[in-house]
Amino acid sequence: MFIYIATPLTLLLFFAAKKLYAFKPFPLLNPVLITIFSLIAALLLLDIPFAEYKEGTSLITALLEPAIVALAIPLYLQLKIIKSQLKFILIACLLAVFIAFFCAFYIMPMLGADLVTAASFAGQSVTTPIAMEISGNLKGIVSLTAAMVIFAGIIGASIGLPFLKLCKVENKQAIGVAIGCASHALGTAKVLEESEESGAFSSISLILCAVLSAVIMPILFQWLIL
Repeated sequence: MFIYIATPLTLLLFFAAKKLYAFKPFPLLNPVLITIFSLIAALLLLDIPFAEYKEGTSLITALLEPAIVALAIPLYLQLKIIKSQLKFILIACLLAVFIAFFCAFYIMPMLGADLVTAASFAGQSVTTPIAMEISGNLKGIVSLTAAMVIFAGIIGASIGLPFLKLCKVENKQAIGVAIGCASHALGTAKVLEESEESGAFSSISLILCAVLSAVIMPILFQWLIL
């Protein structure tokens, strides 16, 4: 029975969370974050298996791919500006990949993480399918990687913009690149609400970071870790 109400319930909770955020735009009231916690609470309270919920929301899942592709629209509209700054965007994305690798395999072990856990965190800042593939290649825990990708996206969408403002980062292009490198599609969707220019730079950054991570991280892992 829950299969038939899973999609309407998800949409209802999300739009209710958006209304709440519009009324009180506090970072921790991010609509995605509130919706996730509300759904977790509902599934636990009603003792509903996640498999049943997943089956009931297959339509929403199917719409995720065209939603990601739609992020190319602001990119296309800002293509001339992006071309003029492409060298700097590429440098920033390369730095983001190396920093993510360094943090995963050099900082996390200092905090007690084993190699498998570190490998699971290495690709957390890129979009989920690529992050899971990277994790598999690095012998990480794919499910943990997927959870951390979502967590990174929520953090970026919730406090990314306030944090950048606190750091006095005001350039829209820089804001877009920072969010795209760190918080993939969720962060990009949020920054797109603020500025089309920032959204375009975030889109190209998340694409480049995903591609560069998929190519570079396994090579670095073979050379430096194994």
